[in-house]
Amino acid sequence: MKTRIKELRLEKKLTQQALAEQLGINQASLSKIECGVSTPDALLLADLSRFFHVTTDYILLLSEERLTADYLMADNMSNLKKYQHLITLFQKMTQKQQGDFYTFLCSMLGLSDDQS
Repeated sequence: MKTRIKELRLEKKLTQQALAEQLGINQASLSKIECGVSTPDALLLADLSRFFHVTTDYILLLSEERLTADYLMADNMSNLKKYQHLITLFQKMTQKQQGDFYTFLCSMLGLSDDQS
């Protein structure tokens, strides 16, 4: 477990101090956990899981599955906002611009531009 937490922290380019502050613990406690001298309690483990958007099993080295449902939902929400923005832009176009745009997208994707 010690290497997984350190690995996740380094992926985010965080110092021990910065991560400790995010988690509401002191840097010495985090250092002990990363060195394997102590283990996080269940609440800290849950906080780590939420912070890094990984499963607790991933942190505990019980799984290689990193993604949590929260992360997937956040990613879907981010995509939804992008789609909504694109729809808003499309709706602001004239009918001719919409037709040209549709034809352009179809040609980029190698699809037929049959709008029926």
